[in-house]
Amino acid sequence: MSAASISYRDSIRWLPEEASEPTQTIVLTAKNGVFLDVRFHKESGKLDWAFAGYRSSLEPNSTKFTHHIDSRTLNPLEVVDVGTNTPLANGMTLEAGEMVNPATGSLTKYEEVWRDVAAADALFVRNRTSSVWRARVGRWQLALGRSLPEAECWAWQAERGLGEAQWTRRYSTEMSDEGVYLPEDCTGWEVGATVKWLGESWEVLVHD
Repeated sequence: MSAASISYRDSIRWLPEEASEPTQTIVLTAKNGVFLDVRFHKESGKLDWAFAGYRSSLEPNSTKFTHHIDSRTLNPLEVVDVGTNTPLANGMTLEAGEMVNPATGSLTKYEEVWRDVAAADALFVRNRTSSVWRARVGRWQLALGRSLPEAECWAWQAERGLGEAQWTRRYSTEMSDEGVYLPEDCTGWEVGATVKWLGESWEVLVHD
């Protein structure tokens, strides 16, 4: 089993409308279920949705996402996020379920098509207050934070090309911490450990 995966959303469909993909949605997931999901509108560059937490498998072929931080609510644990997954012939996965359509505010049936890429390395951390989550899997790095006490959210997506040393921000909110990335040398960053970095205490959730 791979250490982690990078998931790209190919499309979303709010039934009975047609499928489309107005966002760049990147999800980084570790084999223990920790995930970070960041979505930006392609045209405006504005944050659509970002959340992080743990995923768990339900029967039959369903996945539950427990949100510990969520850009759309101050009560993330109240979010109900369960989808049923069906493998497609082209290697992608169809996820179906119900969630609130932000365009209407109503609970609506949806279908999402996902493409998953396995990765051999993963690093997930969160700060002591769980107000900032960061993840690095393969060539992608994501971050999500909620400033306290204002409770404003910030997030970004960064990518590093094959053979490149520098990270490039693909999408970012205005409040993002420009230039801050997880360190390359993480010696001593063992799972379950608390490490000091950026003047804060961080819990290491995953380090493969």
